[in-house]
Amino acid sequence: MSRPRCSVLQRICVLVLLALLPAGCAIIPVPTRSARVGASDALGSCADFFADLDHRAAQAQVLDPGAFRVEGYPYLRVNRFLASFRKEVGNQAAFAAWVDQMQALDHDARKYEIANLPQATGSIPGSANDKNGLYGKLASCGNLLKAADFKDNQPQESLRKKATAPDEYMSLPRVLGLYPLISLFVSHGVSNWQAEARKTFSTEPPGGWQTIRYVPEKSNELPAARSIVTQARRDALGIPDYSPDARQALFQLYAPAWEVRTEAEYDRIGAPVWTSEDELDIDTRQPLTYTLLSFTRFGKEILTQLNYIIWFPSRPKENALDIYGGSLDGLNYRVTLDKNGEPLLYETIHNCGCYYEAYPTPRLKVHEKIDYAEPPLILKAPELTPLKQFMTVAMESRTHYVQHLYPSARRSQVAAEVYSLVDYGELRSLHDAKGGRRSMFSPDSLAPGSERLERFILWPTGVVSPGAMRQWGRHAVAFVGERHFDDPFSLDKMFMGTD
Repeated sequence: MSRPRCSVLQRICVLVLLALLPAGCAIIPVPTRSARVGASDALGSCADFFADLDHRAAQAQVLDPGAFRVEGYPYLRVNRFLASFRKEVGNQAAFAAWVDQMQALDHDARKYEIANLPQATGSIPGSANDKNGLYGKLASCGNLLKAADFKDNQPQESLRKKATAPDEYMSLPRVLGLYPLISLFVSHGVSNWQAEARKTFSTEPPGGWQTIRYVPEKSNELPAARSIVTQARRDALGIPDYSPDARQALFQLYAPAWEVRTEAEYDRIGAPVWTSEDELDIDTRQPLTYTLLSFTRFGKEILTQLNYIIWFPSRPKENALDIYGGSLDGLNYRVTLDKNGEPLLYETIHNCGCYYEAYPTPRLKVHEKIDYAEPPLILKAPELTPLKQFMTVAMESRTHYVQHLYPSARRSQVAAEVYSLVDYGELRSLHDAKGGRRSMFSPDSLAPGSERLERFILWPTGVVSPGAMRQWGRHAVAFVGERHFDDPFSLDKMFMGTD
Protein backbone atom coordinates (compact mmCIF):
# COMPACT_ATOMS: atom_id res chain seq x y z
CA MET A 1 0.00 0.00 0.00
CA SER A 2 1.57 3.24 -1.11
CA ARG A 3 0.74 6.28 0.96
CA PRO A 4 -0.09 9.43 -0.96
CA ARG A 5 1.63 12.74 -0.60
CA CYS A 6 -0.94 14.59 1.44
CA SER A 7 -0.25 18.24 0.75
CA VAL A 8 -3.43 18.44 -1.29
CA LEU A 9 -5.38 16.32 1.17
CA GLN A 10 -4.20 18.37 4.10
CA ARG A 11 -5.36 21.65 2.55
CA ILE A 12 -8.62 20.44 1.09
CA CYS A 13 -9.82 17.49 3.10
CA VAL A 14 -8.62 17.69 6.69
CA LEU A 15 -11.41 19.88 8.04
CA VAL A 16 -14.08 17.88 6.24
CA LEU A 17 -12.76 14.51 7.27
CA LEU A 18 -12.06 15.42 10.87
CA ALA A 19 -15.67 16.50 11.17
CA LEU A 20 -16.67 12.92 10.46
CA LEU A 21 -15.32 10.55 13.09
CA PRO A 22 -14.05 7.24 11.68
CA ALA A 23 -16.84 4.71 11.64
CA GLY A 24 -16.57 0.97 11.79
CA CYS A 25 -13.98 -1.04 13.68
CA ALA A 26 -11.21 -3.52 13.08
CA ILE A 27 -11.86 -7.20 12.55
CA ILE A 28 -11.50 -8.52 16.10
CA PRO A 29 -11.56 -12.28 16.79
CA VAL A 30 -14.93 -13.53 17.97
CA PRO A 31 -14.77 -17.03 19.44
CA THR A 32 -17.11 -19.58 17.94
CA ARG A 33 -18.81 -22.49 19.69
CA SER A 34 -19.47 -26.03 18.61
CA ALA A 35 -23.11 -27.09 18.36
CA ARG A 36 -22.16 -29.90 20.78
CA VAL A 37 -21.65 -27.54 23.73
CA GLY A 38 -23.53 -28.83 26.79
CA ALA A 39 -23.85 -32.42 25.61
CA SER A 40 -23.20 -35.03 28.28
CA ASP A 41 -20.85 -37.23 26.23
CA ALA A 42 -17.13 -36.92 25.41
CA LEU A 43 -17.91 -34.70 22.42
CA GLY A 44 -19.84 -32.31 24.63
CA SER A 45 -16.99 -32.26 27.11
CA CYS A 46 -14.54 -31.29 24.34
CA ALA A 47 -16.89 -28.62 22.98
CA ASP A 48 -17.16 -27.21 26.50
CA PHE A 49 -13.37 -27.27 26.80
CA PHE A 50 -12.93 -25.09 23.71
CA ALA A 51 -15.73 -22.74 24.82
CA ASP A 52 -14.18 -22.33 28.27
CA LEU A 53 -10.70 -21.74 26.82
CA ASP A 54 -12.03 -19.09 24.43
CA HIS A 55 -13.95 -17.43 27.25
CA ARG A 56 -10.79 -17.16 29.35
CA ALA A 57 -8.74 -15.87 26.41
CA ALA A 58 -11.39 -13.26 25.59
CA GLN A 59 -11.63 -12.11 29.21
CA ALA A 60 -7.84 -11.77 29.38
CA GLN A 61 -7.81 -9.99 26.01
CA VAL A 62 -5.24 -12.39 24.58
CA LEU A 63 -7.15 -13.60 21.50
CA ASP A 64 -4.69 -13.92 18.63
CA PRO A 65 -5.91 -12.09 15.49
CA GLY A 66 -3.53 -13.51 12.87
CA ALA A 67 -6.01 -16.04 11.43
CA PHE A 68 -9.80 -16.14 11.28
CA ARG A 69 -12.25 -18.31 13.23
CA VAL A 70 -14.53 -20.73 11.39
CA GLU A 71 -18.12 -20.52 12.58
CA GLY A 72 -19.20 -23.68 14.39
CA TYR A 73 -15.72 -25.23 14.41
CA PRO A 74 -13.72 -23.89 17.39
CA TYR A 75 -10.75 -26.14 16.58
CA LEU A 76 -10.24 -24.64 13.10
CA ARG A 77 -8.93 -21.31 11.81
CA VAL A 78 -8.44 -20.13 8.26
CA ASN A 79 -6.27 -17.61 6.44
CA ARG A 80 -6.54 -16.30 2.88
CA PHE A 81 -4.27 -18.98 1.49
CA LEU A 82 -6.27 -21.87 2.97
CA ALA A 83 -9.58 -20.20 2.12
CA SER A 84 -8.55 -20.27 -1.54
CA PHE A 85 -8.99 -24.08 -1.58
CA ARG A 86 -12.67 -24.01 -0.61
CA LYS A 87 -13.93 -25.04 -4.04
CA GLU A 88 -11.07 -27.43 -4.80
CA VAL A 89 -11.30 -30.04 -2.05
CA GLY A 90 -13.65 -32.43 -3.79
CA ASN A 91 -11.94 -35.69 -2.93
CA GLN A 92 -11.58 -37.10 0.57
CA ALA A 93 -7.79 -36.84 0.74
CA ALA A 94 -7.78 -33.18 -0.27
CA PHE A 95 -10.59 -32.32 2.13
CA ALA A 96 -8.85 -34.10 5.02
CA ALA A 97 -5.58 -32.29 4.28
CA TRP A 98 -7.43 -28.98 4.14
CA VAL A 99 -9.06 -29.56 7.53
CA ASP A 100 -5.73 -30.67 9.01
CA GLN A 101 -4.10 -27.44 7.82
CA MET A 102 -6.84 -25.35 9.44
CA GLN A 103 -6.56 -27.35 12.66
CA ALA A 104 -2.80 -26.77 12.70
CA LEU A 105 -3.42 -23.04 12.22
CA ASP A 106 -5.77 -23.02 15.22
CA HIS A 107 -3.35 -25.02 17.34
CA ASP A 108 -0.56 -22.58 16.50
CA ALA A 109 -2.67 -19.57 17.49
CA ARG A 110 -3.90 -21.18 20.70
CA LYS A 111 -0.31 -21.95 21.70
CA TYR A 112 0.27 -18.21 22.04
CA GLU A 113 -3.13 -17.51 23.57
CA ILE A 114 -2.46 -20.09 26.27
CA ALA A 115 1.04 -18.77 26.89
CA ASN A 116 -0.40 -15.27 27.34
CA LEU A 117 -3.13 -16.28 29.80
CA PRO A 118 -2.60 -14.84 33.28
CA GLN A 119 -0.97 -17.39 35.56
CA ALA A 120 -3.49 -18.67 38.08
CA THR A 121 -2.74 -20.32 41.39
CA GLY A 122 -4.05 -23.69 42.50
CA SER A 123 -4.11 -25.08 38.95
CA ILE A 124 -5.94 -28.33 38.36
CA PRO A 125 -4.13 -30.60 35.84
CA GLY A 126 -5.96 -30.56 32.52
CA SER A 127 -8.01 -27.51 33.46
CA ALA A 128 -7.85 -24.11 31.80
CA ASN A 129 -5.53 -22.99 34.63
CA ASP A 130 -2.93 -25.65 33.77
CA LYS A 131 -1.11 -24.47 30.65
CA ASN A 132 0.84 -27.67 30.12
CA GLY A 133 -2.30 -29.76 30.38
CA LEU A 134 -4.07 -27.56 27.85
CA TYR A 135 -1.66 -28.23 24.99
CA GLY A 136 -2.31 -31.97 25.00
CA LYS A 137 -6.04 -31.57 25.33
CA LEU A 138 -6.14 -29.20 22.34
CA ALA A 139 -5.04 -31.96 19.98
CA SER A 140 -7.09 -34.78 21.49
CA CYS A 141 -10.32 -32.79 21.68
CA GLY A 142 -9.77 -31.25 18.26
CA ASN A 143 -9.28 -34.69 16.72
CA LEU A 144 -12.35 -36.08 18.47
CA LEU A 145 -14.61 -33.26 17.27
CA LYS A 146 -13.12 -33.35 13.78
CA ALA A 147 -13.83 -37.07 13.40
CA ALA A 148 -17.43 -36.60 14.51
CA ASP A 149 -18.10 -33.44 12.49
CA PHE A 150 -17.09 -34.79 9.08
CA LYS A 151 -18.59 -38.22 8.82
CA ASP A 152 -20.50 -37.48 5.62
CA ASN A 153 -20.57 -35.00 2.76
CA GLN A 154 -23.18 -32.57 4.10
CA PRO A 155 -20.94 -31.16 6.88
CA GLN A 156 -18.14 -30.89 4.33
CA GLU A 157 -20.23 -28.58 2.17
CA SER A 158 -21.11 -26.50 5.23
CA LEU A 159 -17.43 -26.04 6.06
CA ARG A 160 -16.62 -24.95 2.49
CA LYS A 161 -19.14 -22.15 2.86
CA LYS A 162 -17.92 -21.04 6.29
CA ALA A 163 -14.13 -21.23 5.83
CA THR A 164 -13.74 -17.70 4.52
CA ALA A 165 -11.27 -14.92 5.27
CA PRO A 166 -12.78 -11.42 5.49
CA ASP A 167 -10.98 -8.56 3.80
CA GLU A 168 -9.25 -5.77 5.74
CA TYR A 169 -11.50 -2.97 4.51
CA MET A 170 -14.43 -1.50 6.42
CA SER A 171 -17.47 -0.62 4.30
CA LEU A 172 -19.09 1.91 6.63
CA PRO A 173 -16.16 4.39 6.65
CA ARG A 174 -16.12 4.28 2.87
CA VAL A 175 -19.80 5.15 2.75
CA LEU A 176 -19.60 7.92 5.35
CA GLY A 177 -16.32 9.28 4.00
CA LEU A 178 -17.45 9.80 0.41
CA TYR A 179 -14.95 7.21 -0.77
CA PRO A 180 -15.54 7.62 -4.55
CA LEU A 181 -14.53 11.28 -4.26
CA ILE A 182 -11.71 10.84 -1.75
CA SER A 183 -10.20 7.97 -3.75
CA LEU A 184 -9.47 10.41 -6.60
CA PHE A 185 -7.24 12.50 -4.33
CA VAL A 186 -5.64 9.38 -2.86
CA SER A 187 -4.93 7.94 -6.32
CA HIS A 188 -3.23 11.16 -7.31
CA GLY A 189 -1.04 11.07 -4.22
CA VAL A 190 -0.15 7.42 -4.74
CA SER A 191 0.86 8.11 -8.34
CA ASN A 192 3.12 10.93 -7.20
CA TRP A 193 4.81 8.74 -4.60
CA GLN A 194 5.33 5.92 -7.08
CA ALA A 195 6.85 8.29 -9.64
CA GLU A 196 9.31 9.59 -7.07
CA ALA A 197 10.12 6.06 -5.88
CA ARG A 198 10.95 5.02 -9.44
CA LYS A 199 13.39 7.92 -9.72
CA THR A 200 15.22 7.14 -6.49
CA PHE A 201 15.27 3.31 -6.75
CA SER A 202 18.45 1.60 -7.87
CA THR A 203 19.90 -1.91 -8.14
CA GLU A 204 23.34 -0.44 -7.38
CA PRO A 205 24.83 0.33 -3.94
CA PRO A 206 24.05 3.78 -2.55
CA GLY A 207 26.79 6.37 -2.76
CA GLY A 208 27.83 8.73 0.02
CA TRP A 209 25.62 7.18 2.69
CA GLN A 210 26.71 6.81 6.30
CA THR A 211 25.20 3.43 7.00
CA ILE A 212 25.00 0.58 9.44
CA ARG A 213 25.05 -2.77 7.69
CA TYR A 214 23.50 -5.87 9.26
CA VAL A 215 24.26 -9.41 8.07
CA PRO A 216 22.99 -12.78 9.33
CA GLU A 217 25.05 -15.04 11.54
CA LYS A 218 27.44 -17.18 9.54
CA SER A 219 26.41 -20.70 8.69
CA ASN A 220 28.99 -23.47 8.43
CA GLU A 221 27.58 -24.67 5.14
CA LEU A 222 24.81 -23.19 3.01
CA PRO A 223 22.45 -25.78 1.51
CA ALA A 224 21.17 -26.14 -2.02
CA ALA A 225 17.63 -24.79 -2.00
CA ARG A 226 16.62 -27.00 -4.93
CA SER A 227 17.02 -30.22 -2.96
CA ILE A 228 15.15 -28.82 0.05
CA VAL A 229 12.14 -27.59 -1.93
CA THR A 230 11.86 -30.43 -4.47
CA GLN A 231 12.31 -33.17 -1.86
CA ALA A 232 9.89 -31.75 0.70
CA ARG A 233 6.90 -33.94 1.42
CA ARG A 234 3.67 -32.39 0.16
CA ASP A 235 0.15 -33.06 1.37
CA ALA A 236 -2.85 -33.75 -0.86
CA LEU A 237 -3.22 -29.99 -1.48
CA GLY A 238 0.38 -29.70 -2.68
CA ILE A 239 1.52 -27.71 0.37
CA PRO A 240 5.14 -28.48 1.35
CA ASP A 241 5.85 -29.75 4.85
CA TYR A 242 9.36 -28.62 5.76
CA SER A 243 11.21 -30.06 8.71
CA PRO A 244 12.51 -27.51 11.24
CA ASP A 245 16.05 -28.02 9.90
CA ALA A 246 14.94 -27.57 6.28
CA ARG A 247 13.00 -24.43 7.15
CA GLN A 248 15.97 -22.98 9.02
CA ALA A 249 18.28 -23.79 6.09
CA LEU A 250 16.04 -21.99 3.59
CA PHE A 251 15.81 -18.90 5.77
CA GLN A 252 19.57 -18.91 6.28
CA LEU A 253 20.27 -19.18 2.55
CA TYR A 254 18.10 -16.24 1.47
CA ALA A 255 18.53 -14.01 4.53
CA PRO A 256 19.26 -10.47 3.33
CA ALA A 257 21.82 -7.93 4.35
CA TRP A 258 20.12 -4.84 5.75
CA GLU A 259 21.73 -1.49 5.08
CA VAL A 260 20.29 1.55 6.82
CA ARG A 261 21.35 5.13 6.31
CA THR A 262 21.76 6.02 9.96
CA GLU A 263 21.33 9.35 11.71
CA ALA A 264 20.21 8.30 15.16
CA GLU A 265 18.79 5.48 17.28
CA TYR A 266 15.54 5.50 15.29
CA ASP A 267 17.47 4.01 12.34
CA ARG A 268 18.75 0.97 14.22
CA ILE A 269 16.96 -2.38 14.07
CA GLY A 270 16.14 -4.33 17.20
CA ALA A 271 13.75 -6.48 19.22
CA PRO A 272 10.27 -5.36 20.32
CA VAL A 273 9.87 -5.38 24.12
CA TRP A 274 7.25 -4.37 26.65
CA THR A 275 8.62 -1.69 29.00
CA SER A 276 7.89 -1.18 32.67
CA GLU A 277 5.56 1.65 31.59
CA ASP A 278 3.48 -0.93 29.69
CA GLU A 279 4.55 0.47 26.32
CA LEU A 280 6.15 -1.14 23.30
CA ASP A 281 9.72 -0.22 22.54
CA ILE A 282 12.55 -1.58 20.40
CA ASP A 283 15.69 -2.84 22.11
CA THR A 284 18.37 -1.93 19.58
CA ARG A 285 20.99 -3.84 21.56
CA GLN A 286 19.48 -6.96 20.01
CA PRO A 287 19.54 -6.72 16.19
CA LEU A 288 17.05 -9.42 15.22
CA THR A 289 15.28 -10.44 12.03
CA TYR A 290 11.99 -12.27 12.44
CA THR A 291 11.19 -15.08 10.00
CA LEU A 292 7.78 -16.27 8.85
CA LEU A 293 7.00 -19.01 6.35
CA SER A 294 4.03 -18.52 4.04
CA PHE A 295 2.73 -20.00 0.81
CA THR A 296 1.11 -18.65 -2.31
CA ARG A 297 -0.29 -19.91 -5.60
CA PHE A 298 0.95 -19.38 -9.14
CA GLY A 299 -0.96 -21.21 -11.83
CA LYS A 300 -1.19 -24.79 -10.59
CA GLU A 301 1.86 -24.51 -8.34
CA ILE A 302 2.03 -23.96 -4.58
CA LEU A 303 5.07 -21.76 -3.94
CA THR A 304 7.10 -21.17 -0.80
CA GLN A 305 7.54 -17.64 0.58
CA LEU A 306 10.21 -16.54 3.04
CA ASN A 307 9.33 -13.42 5.04
CA TYR A 308 12.06 -11.45 6.85
CA ILE A 309 10.75 -8.77 9.23
CA ILE A 310 12.67 -6.05 11.09
CA TRP A 311 11.66 -3.35 13.55
CA PHE A 312 12.84 0.21 14.21
CA PRO A 313 12.06 2.29 17.32
CA SER A 314 10.16 4.89 15.30
CA ARG A 315 9.66 6.88 12.19
CA PRO A 316 10.54 10.24 13.74
CA LYS A 317 8.24 13.15 13.07
CA GLU A 318 9.50 16.01 10.95
CA ASN A 319 7.24 18.36 12.93
CA ALA A 320 4.10 18.31 15.05
CA LEU A 321 1.88 18.10 11.95
CA ASP A 322 3.74 15.16 10.42
CA ILE A 323 0.93 12.69 9.87
CA TYR A 324 3.23 9.75 8.98
CA GLY A 325 5.65 9.83 11.92
CA GLY A 326 5.24 7.96 15.18
CA SER A 327 6.43 5.17 17.43
CA LEU A 328 7.55 1.88 15.89
CA ASP A 329 8.38 1.24 12.28
CA GLY A 330 9.50 -1.78 10.35
CA LEU A 331 9.90 -3.61 7.08
CA ASN A 332 8.91 -6.98 5.62
CA TYR A 333 11.15 -8.34 2.85
CA ARG A 334 9.69 -11.41 1.13
CA VAL A 335 11.28 -13.92 -1.23
CA THR A 336 8.97 -16.14 -3.28
CA LEU A 337 10.67 -19.32 -4.48
CA ASP A 338 9.70 -21.24 -7.59
CA LYS A 339 9.03 -24.99 -7.59
CA ASN A 340 12.78 -25.63 -7.77
CA GLY A 341 13.67 -23.36 -4.86
CA GLU A 342 15.01 -20.47 -6.95
CA PRO A 343 13.94 -16.86 -6.27
CA LEU A 344 11.08 -15.80 -8.52
CA LEU A 345 9.91 -12.58 -6.90
CA TYR A 346 11.12 -10.20 -4.20
CA GLU A 347 8.75 -7.83 -2.39
CA THR A 348 8.84 -5.26 0.41
CA ILE A 349 6.23 -3.55 2.55
CA HIS A 350 6.45 -1.54 5.72
CA ASN A 351 4.83 -3.29 8.66
CA CYS A 352 1.78 -1.04 8.35
CA GLY A 353 1.11 -2.54 4.91
CA CYS A 354 2.32 0.72 3.36
CA TYR A 355 4.73 1.25 0.47
CA TYR A 356 4.33 -2.06 -1.30
CA GLU A 357 7.03 -2.70 -3.90
CA ALA A 358 7.50 -5.78 -6.11
CA TYR A 359 10.81 -6.73 -7.73
CA PRO A 360 10.23 -9.56 -10.25
CA THR A 361 13.08 -11.63 -11.65
CA PRO A 362 13.46 -11.95 -15.45
CA ARG A 363 11.46 -15.21 -15.29
CA LEU A 364 8.31 -13.19 -14.64
CA LYS A 365 6.60 -10.97 -17.18
CA VAL A 366 4.33 -8.18 -15.99
CA HIS A 367 0.78 -8.30 -17.33
CA GLU A 368 0.04 -5.47 -19.73
CA LYS A 369 -3.11 -4.76 -17.73
CA ILE A 370 -3.23 -5.44 -14.00
CA ASP A 371 -6.75 -5.53 -12.63
CA TYR A 372 -6.16 -3.50 -9.47
CA ALA A 373 -7.77 -0.13 -8.78
CA GLU A 374 -4.45 0.98 -7.25
CA PRO A 375 -1.68 -0.38 -9.51
CA PRO A 376 1.24 -1.92 -7.59
CA LEU A 377 4.69 -0.41 -7.83
CA ILE A 378 6.78 -2.89 -9.83
CA LEU A 379 10.52 -2.33 -10.05
CA LYS A 380 13.49 -4.29 -11.37
CA ALA A 381 15.20 -7.06 -9.38
CA PRO A 382 18.97 -7.50 -9.62
CA GLU A 383 20.54 -10.84 -10.51
CA LEU A 384 21.62 -12.78 -7.41
CA THR A 385 23.84 -15.80 -6.74
CA PRO A 386 22.56 -16.86 -3.29
CA LEU A 387 25.48 -19.11 -2.35
CA LYS A 388 27.92 -16.25 -2.97
CA GLN A 389 25.88 -13.10 -2.43
CA PHE A 390 23.44 -11.46 -0.06
CA MET A 391 20.52 -9.50 -1.40
CA THR A 392 21.11 -6.14 0.23
CA VAL A 393 18.04 -4.09 1.17
CA ALA A 394 19.16 -0.47 1.57
CA MET A 395 16.84 1.98 3.34
CA GLU A 396 16.75 5.73 3.72
CA SER A 397 17.10 7.28 7.16
CA ARG A 398 13.98 8.25 9.15
CA THR A 399 11.37 7.07 6.60
CA HIS A 400 13.10 3.72 6.04
CA TYR A 401 12.02 3.75 2.41
CA VAL A 402 13.71 1.04 0.35
CA GLN A 403 15.83 2.91 -2.19
CA HIS A 404 18.35 0.26 -3.24
CA LEU A 405 18.13 -3.48 -3.78
CA TYR A 406 21.47 -4.94 -4.85
CA PRO A 407 23.67 -8.05 -4.46
CA SER A 408 26.75 -7.93 -2.24
CA ALA A 409 29.46 -10.53 -1.64
CA ARG A 410 29.01 -12.77 1.40
CA ARG A 411 32.75 -12.49 2.05
CA SER A 412 32.72 -8.70 1.89
CA GLN A 413 35.23 -6.92 4.13
CA VAL A 414 32.78 -4.10 4.82
CA ALA A 415 32.14 -3.71 8.55
CA ALA A 416 28.78 -5.08 9.63
CA GLU A 417 26.77 -5.93 12.71
CA VAL A 418 25.49 -9.48 12.96
CA TYR A 419 21.79 -10.18 13.42
CA SER A 420 20.08 -13.37 14.55
CA LEU A 421 17.14 -15.06 12.85
CA VAL A 422 14.23 -15.75 15.21
CA ASP A 423 10.72 -17.02 14.61
CA TYR A 424 8.02 -14.37 14.10
CA GLY A 425 5.89 -16.25 16.61
CA GLU A 426 8.01 -14.79 19.40
CA LEU A 427 6.27 -11.47 18.79
CA ARG A 428 2.95 -13.11 19.64
CA SER A 429 4.09 -13.87 23.20
CA LEU A 430 6.63 -11.43 24.66
CA HIS A 431 7.61 -11.14 28.30
CA ASP A 432 6.02 -8.17 30.01
CA ALA A 433 7.16 -6.16 33.01
CA LYS A 434 4.67 -7.89 35.31
CA GLY A 435 6.18 -11.34 34.94
CA GLY A 436 3.58 -12.53 32.46
CA ARG A 437 3.47 -12.73 28.69
CA ARG A 438 1.74 -10.55 26.13
CA SER A 439 1.53 -10.33 22.36
CA MET A 440 3.02 -7.38 20.54
CA PHE A 441 -0.37 -7.04 18.85
CA SER A 442 -3.79 -6.29 20.29
CA PRO A 443 -6.82 -8.39 19.30
CA ASP A 444 -7.52 -5.78 16.60
CA SER A 445 -4.17 -6.82 15.01
CA LEU A 446 -2.53 -3.41 15.68
CA ALA A 447 0.61 -2.75 17.71
CA PRO A 448 -0.46 -0.44 20.56
CA GLY A 449 1.08 3.01 20.45
CA SER A 450 1.97 2.85 16.74
CA GLU A 451 -1.03 4.90 15.57
CA ARG A 452 -0.39 7.73 13.12
CA LEU A 453 -2.22 11.03 12.62
CA GLU A 454 -2.95 10.00 9.04
CA ARG A 455 -5.75 7.80 10.37
CA PHE A 456 -7.83 10.98 10.75
CA ILE A 457 -7.35 11.76 7.07
CA LEU A 458 -7.31 8.40 5.30
CA TRP A 459 -10.07 6.64 7.24
CA PRO A 460 -12.52 6.96 4.30
CA THR A 461 -10.37 4.40 2.44
CA GLY A 462 -11.76 1.74 4.78
CA VAL A 463 -8.33 0.73 6.06
CA VAL A 464 -8.33 0.47 9.85
CA SER A 465 -5.91 2.95 11.45
CA PRO A 466 -3.74 3.68 8.38
CA GLY A 467 -0.05 3.81 9.24
CA ALA A 468 -0.25 1.66 12.38
CA MET A 469 1.93 -1.43 12.60
CA ARG A 470 -0.03 -4.66 12.43
CA GLN A 471 0.26 -8.44 12.68
CA TRP A 472 1.25 -10.51 9.67
CA GLY A 473 -1.79 -11.79 7.79
CA ARG A 474 -3.69 -8.55 8.38
CA HIS A 475 -1.99 -6.24 5.87
CA ALA A 476 -4.06 -4.28 3.39
CA VAL A 477 -1.60 -2.98 0.78
CA ALA A 478 -3.75 -0.51 -1.16
CA PHE A 479 -5.87 2.48 -0.23
CA VAL A 480 -7.84 2.47 -3.49
CA GLY A 481 -9.76 -0.70 -4.21
CA GLU A 482 -8.71 -3.77 -2.22
CA ARG A 483 -5.44 -5.68 -2.12
CA HIS A 484 -3.78 -7.82 0.56
CA PHE A 485 -0.17 -8.82 1.12
CA ASP A 486 -1.23 -12.43 1.67
CA ASP A 487 -3.55 -12.64 -1.34
CA PRO A 488 -2.80 -16.15 -2.67
CA PHE A 489 -3.59 -15.09 -6.24
CA SER A 490 -1.58 -11.86 -6.40
CA LEU A 491 1.19 -13.40 -8.53
CA ASP A 492 -1.32 -14.55 -11.13
CA LYS A 493 -2.92 -11.11 -11.13
CA MET A 494 0.37 -9.27 -11.70
CA PHE A 495 2.62 -11.64 -13.64
CA MET A 496 2.91 -14.51 -16.05
CA GLY A 497 5.80 -16.97 -16.22
CA THR A 498 8.32 -16.90 -19.04
CA ASP A 499 9.64 -20.47 -18.61
